Amino acid sequence: MSGSSPDRARRAPAPRFSLRAVVAPLTSGATVRAGVFLVVGGVVAGAYGLLGAGFLQMFAEPRTATPTTVVLAIVATILAAVPPFLAPVRAVEVLAVRTLLDVDVPVPSSRPGAAARWRGAAWFVLHLLLGLLVVAVLLAVVPLVLDLVLSVFGEPFVDPGWLTGVLEGEAARVALALLVLLALPYAVVGARAVLRAAAPALLGPDQSERIAELEAQAARLTARNRLARDVHDGVGHALTITVLQAAAATRTLETDPQASRRALEAIEETGRHALAELDDLLRRLRDPRSDASTEHDDDVAMLVKHARAAGAHVTLRLVGEVGRAPLTVTVTREIYRIAQESLTNALRHAPGAPIHVQVVRADDLRIEVRHPWSSPPGGASGRRGRGLAGMEERVTALGGTLFAGPDGGAWVVRASLPLGVHGAASGEVAS
Repeated sequence: MSGSSPDRARRAPAPRFSLRAVVAPLTSGATVRAGVFLVVGGVVAGAYGLLGAGFLQMFAEPRTATPTTVVLAIVATILAAVPPFLAPVRAVEVLAVRTLLDVDVPVPSSRPGAAARWRGAAWFVLHLLLGLLVVAVLLAVVPLVLDLVLSVFGEPFVDPGWLTGVLEGEAARVALALLVLLALPYAVVGARAVLRAAAPALLGPDQSERIAELEAQAARLTARNRLARDVHDGVGHALTITVLQAAAATRTLETDPQASRRALEAIEETGRHALAELDDLLRRLRDPRSDASTEHDDDVAMLVKHARAAGAHVTLRLVGEVGRAPLTVTVTREIYRIAQESLTNALRHAPGAPIHVQVVRADDLRIEVRHPWSSPPGGASGRRGRGLAGMEERVTALGGTLFAGPDGGAWVVRASLPLGVHGAASGEVAS
């Protein structure tokens, strides 16, 4: 006895009859939604049935069995067979399943392949067959229930034959009417269960669709991360310049009003440029297919100008065809952002130190930002901040190389991006 007690304790409790579970389909909104879905399928199936019956009647009549009728039947059959294989029909079925059957089937984001189209056609047929079954039950149940109820009030009742001996008395007829009426919602519940089980297999994505969706998701994440990096670099640079200029204006407010005026003007120009950048980023956020419209080739010089206005000692050297020959927007934008983040870090971590910027265009596009090194960007702990990580992501995405670290007593950021076209180094400009 004692040895069997643990076994009894581990046994799963036997399922108990629940009246609520039995009655739930009668009061559930899910049953109503599934009923709508099935009735729509039954109506479409009925249209197919009427079309087929019409042609059968035409072929049964010798006077209409002509070659024209045969051709018309072939054309009608092709037209009737095409919709289940169409991508829009499959997409509508997916949306209907998500809304009316509460099945979380992914909405297709790409054109389905042949296998997906066949699975969609199988689902279409299943939907129509089960819908036809439910409509048939509906058409059989409603008249029978009405006849049973009306017979209680003295109306004549036509016995279909299989009810002989059951309809003795009004109570029996009312009870039978209720039982027959319950057949409709439970038929809907059964059909709904079959459809919910089949939906993931027949309407869900196959391997190729999953790969396409993952690629689209990766592209969206890449675009979002790029915008986040642009916001970080643009706003961070503008705020750094603004803080430095505000500090300079405060220091010279009484001793040199003209210098304070120049600092305030620089703050105004920096803010105006930052607002223009944010407007461009918001436009790209609304329309991911658009690209930056700013001419970043020339903006490197503008960044140096703003840094100088903030009191920094910056030299700029352009080697090759930089600024003279067109480059892709992507490459020039990334070079601009790398220069922007590098100057921001230099102004934050080495205030007052001379900064040297060099941009070289040869077989690739290279930029180097160098300043005396006291501590690595990110603080004395050497923790790499978001700016350096963002620069690595930019360079890696374009297949380039990046070095950021101490080099001969200076902190150096050195990036190289492939151009895809060759540009000869013909000339040198220093400023």
